[in-house]
Amino acid sequence: MQNTASQNHRPGLRSWCIQSLLAASASHGAHRFEEQCRFPRETQEAVLNRILTENTSTAFGNQHNFPQVRSMTGFQNIVPTTSYEFLRPYIECSAEGKKRILTQENPVYFATTSGTTGSPKMIPTTPSSRKAKSNLMKRWLYYASKNHPGMFNGKILAMVSPEIEGFTEGGIPMGSESGHAYRHMPAVLRSLYAIPYEVFEIEDYEAKYYTILRIAIESDITAIGTCNPSTILLLSQKLQENKESLVQDVRDGKINSGFAVPNELRNRLSSHFAPNPGLAQRFEKLIENTGGLLPKDIWTNLSLIGCWKGGSASLYLNELQKYFSPTTPCRDWGYFSSEARGSLPISDQGCGGILSIDTNFYEFVPEEARESNRPTFLTADELELGKRYYVYLTTSAGLYRYDIDDMLEVVGFFHETPIVAFVQKGTGVSSLTGEKLYEGQVCEAVRTSTHCLEESFDFVCATPDWGHPPRYSFLVEEKSHSVPEERWLSWVDEVDKEMQQLNPEYKSKRTSLRLDSPIVKVLKRGEFDAYRRSQVEAGRADGQFKILKLNPDIEFQKNFKIDRVVAPNHASAKKQSYESVPVPNRFDSRFQVIPSAPQPRSEYMPM
Repeated sequence: MQNTASQNHRPGLRSWCIQSLLAASASHGAHRFEEQCRFPRETQEAVLNRILTENTSTAFGNQHNFPQVRSMTGFQNIVPTTSYEFLRPYIECSAEGKKRILTQENPVYFATTSGTTGSPKMIPTTPSSRKAKSNLMKRWLYYASKNHPGMFNGKILAMVSPEIEGFTEGGIPMGSESGHAYRHMPAVLRSLYAIPYEVFEIEDYEAKYYTILRIAIESDITAIGTCNPSTILLLSQKLQENKESLVQDVRDGKINSGFAVPNELRNRLSSHFAPNPGLAQRFEKLIENTGGLLPKDIWTNLSLIGCWKGGSASLYLNELQKYFSPTTPCRDWGYFSSEARGSLPISDQGCGGILSIDTNFYEFVPEEARESNRPTFLTADELELGKRYYVYLTTSAGLYRYDIDDMLEVVGFFHETPIVAFVQKGTGVSSLTGEKLYEGQVCEAVRTSTHCLEESFDFVCATPDWGHPPRYSFLVEEKSHSVPEERWLSWVDEVDKEMQQLNPEYKSKRTSLRLDSPIVKVLKRGEFDAYRRSQVEAGRADGQFKILKLNPDIEFQKNFKIDRVVAPNHASAKKQSYESVPVPNRFDSRFQVIPSAPQPRSEYMPM
């Protein structure tokens, strides 16, 4: 999506009321945040002091000498860096219902997300951390509505996953962070949602997408919001696939009976529909004239799309132009995960957001120092323009010096505070649609699936493959003779099942059709050795050379000559293969990821 100025839709009465309420609830915090951005070090010291003071008497605080911490440097010297596995025993105690383990406040929710092992992570949410995320969301809406006042004239099409997927041993709910945030938005904002939350609990994904479209097609959608743009793209494609059925439903005032929508929900939703032959006729004329039914032709008052634009998400933005007007603005959602909301975009340009220095405490390790035995940890006031860093979080939810394995880039400054853009997950992690697939999970899936192949082969690596939808390709090299295609198909199907078993988010993206089934690309014999030699000749140490079993670089497969592609539908696989789809460059001006020239700290992104 291009990031041009918003259409100047005049705000209606409801929009004016909501903007006024946002201004009353968020403007003071926004202006205070702007001032704090002049003093990032002092602000971060205050945040760290608050978090430690509030949690001094917890089990973690007692064991790690919180009372002895007197400064940011002292915190770094006394408290070790942590990972999820380090914190797992504390989190499991909290999940069992034990009190004051990581935080003085008891967790009220656990967000489930993929981990490096087969067991998903359970990220605690406390009342304070939930309030902090909610305040940042209101702040995002406050700045967005200032630039795009028409976004509240109609309805917001937001798409999330179910909030509650189960309960911990202590009876605490756990599930999707997006669903949890959706359910706990202020009532005035929830009234703008086009889709009732219960729709997101429909188990059959085809039925879920159809129901979302059935409601949205008769709604005046003026804003779209979801983290991953792949969801917007998929919904747009489903609109084309089901256009005739949707138009007939609009004409009849029904929901197609061929989709597995629970009867109670179907009856409740249907009571709000009435036959609308006039609108159906308009849609039929659109289909007759253009051959399709596009979001830009249905939602003509759309003022803003909010989604991730950095990292692999940028791959989807160019595709969205097929379905939305190139003048529709798109604003980055911000650096946002189950663990923390870490930045605040206040412009449509690029994918950077101001580091949320008043919410969490951050430490950074330069990209080149990541593997050092004693890396230097920097604070927000020490970062440099254009440099990349791995970030470590300390939050009010009980994560302390937490290695989230995310790489950020400093793309500018607001006053003295860095503007950061998400680059990628760490080494050996791939996330095309939010699946966060880890190298260890791929290796385990391959290890447990070798029984499908009696023949010997060299497994090179899995790598993302761009397409519609994207998928993973397994680059392999046969040792002696060609393996029959049906055995490769059996093997890759087993690997796919194992990866779904090991990684619930990968399973979710496969089930929800945002990831296609993986395929095998058999390399020409000798390609692995040829690549190794080229790397050694380029200066890499021969004795230390290795290829990651999961390489997140979408261009990695260009290093090899492919002998043949093995997929359930070979023609489809060739059509969707990486070589046939242009992949946008991260620095392509269409996506405006990085400013073309450094800006003065006090002038970049003025309010």
